[in-house]
Amino acid sequence: MKLLIADDHELYRDALVMLITQHFSEYSCTEATSFDELIQRIQTEQDWSAFIVDLHMPGLNFVAGIKQIKTHFPDVPLIVITSSDNPEDTQSAMAAGALGYILKSMKNEEIIQALTLILNHGISIHPAIPSEAVSNNTFDFTPRQQEVFAMMSKGASNKRIALDMGLSESTVKIHVRAILNTLQVSNRTEAVLKAKQYLDT
Repeated sequence: MKLLIADDHELYRDALVMLITQHFSEYSCTEATSFDELIQRIQTEQDWSAFIVDLHMPGLNFVAGIKQIKTHFPDVPLIVITSSDNPEDTQSAMAAGALGYILKSMKNEEIIQALTLILNHGISIHPAIPSEAVSNNTFDFTPRQQEVFAMMSKGASNKRIALDMGLSESTVKIHVRAILNTLQVSNRTEAVLKAKQYLDT
Protein backbone atom coordinates (compact mmCIF):
# COMPACT_ATOMS: atom_id res chain seq x y z
CA MET A 1 0.00 0.00 0.00
CA LYS A 2 1.34 3.40 -1.00
CA LEU A 3 0.98 6.96 0.25
CA LEU A 4 2.01 9.99 -1.80
CA ILE A 5 3.26 12.87 0.34
CA ALA A 6 3.50 16.16 -1.56
CA ASP A 7 5.07 19.11 0.26
CA ASP A 8 7.81 21.52 -0.79
CA HIS A 9 9.05 21.94 2.80
CA GLU A 10 11.73 19.28 3.08
CA LEU A 11 12.02 19.24 6.87
CA TYR A 12 8.28 18.82 7.42
CA ARG A 13 8.00 16.26 4.61
CA ASP A 14 10.85 14.20 6.05
CA ALA A 15 9.34 14.36 9.54
CA LEU A 16 5.94 13.26 8.24
CA VAL A 17 7.46 10.36 6.31
CA MET A 18 9.30 9.27 9.46
CA LEU A 19 6.11 9.48 11.54
CA ILE A 20 4.13 7.44 9.02
CA THR A 21 6.89 4.86 8.67
CA GLN A 22 6.97 4.38 12.44
CA HIS A 23 3.21 4.07 12.96
CA PHE A 24 1.90 2.75 9.63
CA SER A 25 4.50 0.18 8.67
CA GLU A 26 2.19 -1.42 6.11
CA TYR A 27 2.42 1.72 3.94
CA SER A 28 5.31 2.84 1.77
CA CYS A 29 5.80 6.56 1.13
CA THR A 30 6.48 8.28 -2.18
CA GLU A 31 7.41 11.98 -2.11
CA ALA A 32 6.74 14.95 -4.39
CA THR A 33 8.00 18.51 -3.98
CA SER A 34 5.64 20.32 -6.37
CA PHE A 35 2.18 19.97 -7.86
CA ASP A 36 3.63 19.12 -11.28
CA GLU A 37 5.67 16.29 -9.76
CA LEU A 38 2.60 15.08 -7.87
CA ILE A 39 0.53 14.91 -11.07
CA GLN A 40 3.35 13.15 -12.89
CA ARG A 41 3.62 10.50 -10.20
CA ILE A 42 -0.10 9.79 -9.90
CA GLN A 43 -0.37 9.49 -13.68
CA THR A 44 2.55 7.08 -14.02
CA GLU A 45 1.99 4.92 -10.93
CA GLN A 46 -1.03 3.04 -9.61
CA ASP A 47 -2.44 1.47 -6.43
CA TRP A 48 -2.36 4.60 -4.28
CA SER A 49 -3.90 4.35 -0.80
CA ALA A 50 -4.03 8.11 -0.12
CA PHE A 51 -2.60 11.46 -1.18
CA ILE A 52 -1.28 13.84 1.49
CA VAL A 53 -0.94 17.27 -0.09
CA ASP A 54 0.33 20.63 1.15
CA LEU A 55 -2.40 23.20 0.53
CA HIS A 56 0.03 25.92 -0.58
CA MET A 57 2.52 23.81 -2.49
CA PRO A 58 4.10 25.45 -5.57
CA GLY A 59 1.90 24.99 -8.64
CA LEU A 60 -1.19 23.92 -6.68
CA ASN A 61 -4.15 26.14 -7.53
CA PHE A 62 -5.96 25.16 -4.32
CA VAL A 63 -9.51 24.05 -5.21
CA ALA A 64 -8.80 23.51 -8.90
CA GLY A 65 -5.74 21.43 -8.02
CA ILE A 66 -7.65 19.24 -5.57
CA LYS A 67 -10.38 18.68 -8.15
CA GLN A 68 -7.77 17.78 -10.76
CA ILE A 69 -6.30 15.14 -8.45
CA LYS A 70 -9.76 13.76 -7.66
CA THR A 71 -10.53 13.57 -11.39
CA HIS A 72 -7.67 11.12 -11.85
CA PHE A 73 -8.35 9.14 -8.66
CA PRO A 74 -11.87 9.86 -7.36
CA ASP A 75 -11.80 6.95 -4.90
CA VAL A 76 -8.39 7.66 -3.34
CA PRO A 77 -8.59 9.68 -0.09
CA LEU A 78 -6.98 13.11 -0.33
CA ILE A 79 -5.66 14.69 2.85
CA VAL A 80 -4.71 18.36 3.04
CA ILE A 81 -1.81 19.39 5.28
CA THR A 82 -1.45 23.10 5.92
CA SER A 83 -0.58 25.85 8.35
CA SER A 84 -3.87 27.63 7.54
CA ASP A 85 -6.63 27.35 10.14
CA ASN A 86 -8.93 29.58 8.08
CA PRO A 87 -12.43 27.98 8.16
CA GLU A 88 -13.03 29.14 4.58
CA ASP A 89 -9.97 27.19 3.42
CA THR A 90 -11.27 24.16 5.28
CA GLN A 91 -14.71 24.40 3.70
CA SER A 92 -13.28 24.90 0.21
CA ALA A 93 -10.88 21.96 0.54
CA MET A 94 -13.51 19.56 1.87
CA ALA A 95 -16.08 20.67 -0.70
CA ALA A 96 -13.51 20.01 -3.45
CA GLY A 97 -13.15 16.42 -2.28
CA ALA A 98 -10.59 16.32 0.54
CA LEU A 99 -11.38 13.86 3.35
CA GLY A 100 -8.94 15.32 5.83
CA TYR A 101 -7.66 18.74 6.88
CA ILE A 102 -4.56 18.46 9.06
CA LEU A 103 -2.80 21.47 10.54
CA LYS A 104 0.99 21.37 10.58
CA SER A 105 0.86 22.60 14.17
CA MET A 106 -0.88 19.41 15.31
CA LYS A 107 0.88 17.09 17.73
CA ASN A 108 2.17 13.78 16.41
CA GLU A 109 -0.52 11.79 18.22
CA GLU A 110 -3.22 14.00 16.69
CA ILE A 111 -1.81 13.44 13.22
CA ILE A 112 -1.70 9.69 13.82
CA GLN A 113 -5.33 9.68 14.98
CA ALA A 114 -6.43 11.72 11.97
CA LEU A 115 -4.58 9.50 9.50
CA THR A 116 -5.94 6.36 11.16
CA LEU A 117 -9.48 7.65 10.80
CA ILE A 118 -9.10 8.71 7.17
CA LEU A 119 -7.33 5.52 6.11
CA ASN A 120 -10.27 3.63 7.63
CA HIS A 121 -12.73 5.53 5.42
CA GLY A 122 -13.50 8.39 7.78
CA ILE A 123 -13.26 12.18 7.68
CA SER A 124 -11.10 14.34 9.92
CA ILE A 125 -10.49 18.03 10.52
CA HIS A 126 -8.54 19.67 13.30
CA PRO A 127 -10.85 20.28 16.31
CA ALA A 128 -9.67 23.90 16.53
CA ILE A 129 -11.54 24.63 13.29
CA PRO A 130 -15.23 25.35 14.01
CA SER A 131 -17.41 22.58 12.62
CA GLU A 132 -20.18 25.09 11.87
CA ALA A 133 -17.84 26.64 9.30
CA VAL A 134 -18.44 23.59 7.11
CA SER A 135 -21.81 22.86 5.57
CA ASN A 136 -23.79 19.76 6.52
CA ASN A 137 -23.62 18.54 2.92
CA THR A 138 -19.83 18.54 3.12
CA PHE A 139 -19.83 16.51 6.32
CA ASP A 140 -22.41 13.83 5.66
CA PHE A 141 -21.38 10.65 7.44
CA THR A 142 -19.25 8.20 5.52
CA PRO A 143 -20.71 4.69 5.08
CA ARG A 144 -18.51 3.42 7.92
CA GLN A 145 -19.60 6.24 10.22
CA GLN A 146 -23.24 5.55 9.37
CA GLU A 147 -22.76 1.96 10.55
CA VAL A 148 -21.18 3.12 13.81
CA PHE A 149 -23.90 5.76 14.18
CA ALA A 150 -26.68 3.17 13.77
CA MET A 151 -25.14 0.87 16.39
CA MET A 152 -24.65 3.77 18.79
CA SER A 153 -28.37 4.52 18.51
CA LYS A 154 -29.06 0.99 19.75
CA GLY A 155 -26.84 1.53 22.78
CA ALA A 156 -23.93 -0.61 21.59
CA SER A 157 -20.63 -0.08 23.37
CA ASN A 158 -17.41 0.67 21.52
CA LYS A 159 -16.29 -2.89 22.22
CA ARG A 160 -19.49 -4.37 20.76
CA ILE A 161 -19.28 -2.12 17.70
CA ALA A 162 -15.66 -3.16 17.18
CA LEU A 163 -16.53 -6.87 17.40
CA ASP A 164 -19.52 -6.63 15.07
CA MET A 165 -17.73 -4.49 12.47
CA GLY A 166 -14.38 -6.24 12.62
CA LEU A 167 -12.53 -3.10 13.70
CA SER A 168 -10.17 -2.35 16.54
CA GLU A 169 -11.72 -0.60 19.52
CA SER A 170 -9.33 2.34 19.07
CA THR A 171 -10.56 2.81 15.49
CA VAL A 172 -14.18 2.78 16.70
CA LYS A 173 -13.30 5.46 19.27
CA ILE A 174 -11.90 7.63 16.48
CA HIS A 175 -15.12 7.22 14.48
CA VAL A 176 -17.22 8.04 17.54
CA ARG A 177 -15.17 11.17 18.20
CA ALA A 178 -15.67 12.26 14.59
CA ILE A 179 -19.43 11.68 14.90
CA LEU A 180 -19.60 13.76 18.08
CA ASN A 181 -17.70 16.57 16.37
CA THR A 182 -19.96 16.44 13.33
CA LEU A 183 -23.12 16.52 15.44
CA GLN A 184 -21.67 19.24 17.67
CA VAL A 185 -22.46 17.25 20.81
CA SER A 186 -20.26 16.46 23.78
CA ASN A 187 -21.23 12.90 24.70
CA ARG A 188 -22.74 9.65 23.45
CA THR A 189 -26.14 10.29 25.07
CA GLU A 190 -26.64 13.50 23.09
CA ALA A 191 -25.36 11.73 19.98
CA VAL A 192 -27.82 8.86 20.42
CA LEU A 193 -30.73 11.30 20.66
CA LYS A 194 -29.68 12.86 17.37
CA ALA A 195 -29.01 9.42 15.95
CA LYS A 196 -32.58 8.35 16.62
CA GLN A 197 -33.87 11.47 14.88
CA TYR A 198 -31.52 10.79 11.97
CA LEU A 199 -32.57 7.15 11.57
CA ASP A 200 -36.26 8.04 11.76
CA THR A 201 -36.05 10.49 8.85
